[in-house]
Amino acid sequence: MRSGSARAEEGAEGPRVFAVEFTDGGKAEADAAFLWLSRRSPEFAGRWYAGLLTEVGKLSLFPTGRPLAPEDDAFPNVTVRQQLYRRGRLVYRVLFFLVDDDGDGAEDTVRILHVRHGAQRRLNEPQDDEGAAPS
Repeated sequence: MRSGSARAEEGAEGPRVFAVEFTDGGKAEADAAFLWLSRRSPEFAGRWYAGLLTEVGKLSLFPTGRPLAPEDDAFPNVTVRQQLYRRGRLVYRVLFFLVDDDGDGAEDTVRILHVRHGAQRRLNEPQDDEGAAPS
């Protein structure tokens, strides 16, 4: 199911505000990135994580204004979008989709599916060894 434009998210009372939640996997990936960064620079890791939470919080307004993730076609039942989070030279891709959490027929929650380093292969790309000839 494809979501409408960001304009459709605006009602008579102003822009609709979405709840934002991490899936267990998305939270684990964000935590793993924080731990990896904290081994190199605890100060930077703290700033990075706080910035990530701020960036994710911005998804509460007009989430359908974000571009589709390259992996969107791998998820036939939802529309997967991405928000880029940049901190210095680091780029992370926040993959998310919308759900109707209260059952009223309107999407009202942003669910963070993955937090992936920009250099990681796309979820729908084969592993390097999958295309190799058997030995």
